Amino acid sequence: MRTFSGFTFMAYCHLLKAPYRKINQIISVDPVTSEHELTCQAEGYPEAEVIWTSSDQQVLSGKTTIANSEREEKLFNVTSTLRINTTANEIFYCTFRRSDFEENSTAELVIPEPSFRPPGNKRTHLAVLGIIPLLFVALIVIFCLKRDVRMVDVEKCGTQDMNSKKQNEIQFEET
Repeated sequence: MRTFSGFTFMAYCHLLKAPYRKINQIISVDPVTSEHELTCQAEGYPEAEVIWTSSDQQVLSGKTTIANSEREEKLFNVTSTLRINTTANEIFYCTFRRSDFEENSTAELVIPEPSFRPPGNKRTHLAVLGIIPLLFVALIVIFCLKRDVRMVDVEKCGTQDMNSKKQNEIQFEET
């Protein structure tokens, strides 16, 4: 730390403002409740509150936690989460508002289209992967059996043709 006119450099930094410019965003879906969880996180100084709003300007309530940053500047690490039932393409805003300053930072979060996801159960995946080789083996067995049946049928047909000739000859002789 440097000393600057009787103040430490760290104390001097705290007299300045550090806006919450870089807002990290995460959108996830709870698989049990199908609720969307929207998260905004940023670092700045002084401490900020987070205000959630919908695209129609309705104010929503989220849960905000504030911690000290591990960086040398000792900024505040503010994280806010909003849980909401919503649909694709809806827009939400998280605004980091510092009480003594007019400058606010806002991030826009757009709910994405749902993506197809196979069932999350690992047993289902294993069952599907196990069935594929079994079906392949079954098709090979069926193919081999049909080929053997055709050969037997050809042999039987040949014998039946001979017998049918003899039966026809006998029938002609009887008439």
